[in-house]
Amino acid sequence: MTSASGIPIRLLYEAESMKITVEMKNGETYRGMLLGAEETMNLTLSDVVRTARNGQVSKLPSVYLRGNGVRFIALPELLKNSPTFKKVAVMKKKMEQNTGAGKRKRGE
Repeated sequence: MTSASGIPIRLLYEAESMKITVEMKNGETYRGMLLGAEETMNLTLSDVVRTARNGQVSKLPSVYLRGNGVRFIALPELLKNSPTFKKVAVMKKKMEQNTGAGKRKRGE
């Protein structure tokens, strides 16, 4: 992981070795253990259950998903307590303090 990684990518790195669900732009869903993630949001999953658009379910030992085909990723609830989210909360609070202190209402 590089320090220039965005928050979504950092969360993916923290989700490694956890079960995630990925919905692709083509309508397929994949649920499995995240083995690895890349800056481009390419994902490697193991012990995968694939659900096709027509509802057909299949089990696969592993898959590699290209990041440009990902619609969304459902991460485990456990990541709510992630250090990444705590850093975001601190940054948000600082921004609110900086913008709120210097604002005045129109006409003052």
